[in-house]
Amino acid sequence: MSFYKQEWETSYKNKDNFVYYPHEEIIRFTSKYIRKRTGQFEFIDRYPHLENHKLLDLGCGIGRHVIYAHQMGLDAYGIDLSETAVQLAIDWAKTEGINSPENKIKQGYTQNLPWENDYFQFAVSHGVLDSMNFSVALQSMEEISRVLVKDGLFYCDLISGDDSSHSREYDGEVEVETAHEKGTIQSYFNFGKIEKLIGRSFEILECALIKREDILTGTFHSRYHIVLRNIK
Repeated sequence: MSFYKQEWETSYKNKDNFVYYPHEEIIRFTSKYIRKRTGQFEFIDRYPHLENHKLLDLGCGIGRHVIYAHQMGLDAYGIDLSETAVQLAIDWAKTEGINSPENKIKQGYTQNLPWENDYFQFAVSHGVLDSMNFSVALQSMEEISRVLVKDGLFYCDLISGDDSSHSREYDGEVEVETAHEKGTIQSYFNFGKIEKLIGRSFEILECALIKREDILTGTFHSRYHIVLRNIK
């Protein structure tokens, strides 16, 4: 099975995914469930006993959510398929004062995470589990459950078939043909496919479908934004 490593290396070398600010839904997840920032150096903790709690960014890219988690006072880790992205993330983390980031940000596969059982309290993943074959995403979910503590929290988002070219219930897989992320996989989701992805390892705390429409052209796309609790 191809895991499209070369395609992702090309994508990052083309700077397709050079984003330096955290996604708004990950900020919302962090503020609601982990820690809310109320001042420059002031926080309200939402999760008990946050000292030394670890967060994993699955598919971390160049490290924007690793950096954000670090700035929020969490012990931040990341993994990505692309060696190019991981090196950039490590270099960025060094400038932010993260100690030994090469030990925390790793190149690897989401279906074979290089951490022991129950290592993390939190995990996040933006635009990752829908950018692989569904069979690989299923294996990745098993790994996320393994490395999360019981009752650990996981935020992820998934592209919906509810867009200008498909329908709400569309759940197929296609190879990306546009210049952006060319040659990679796009796996579309409906709620039934989400339930299959989650399996018996997680329970859904939130599942919102957010639609973005271009009023001038009438085109639109939608993404599911999901918060899960590990119940293994």
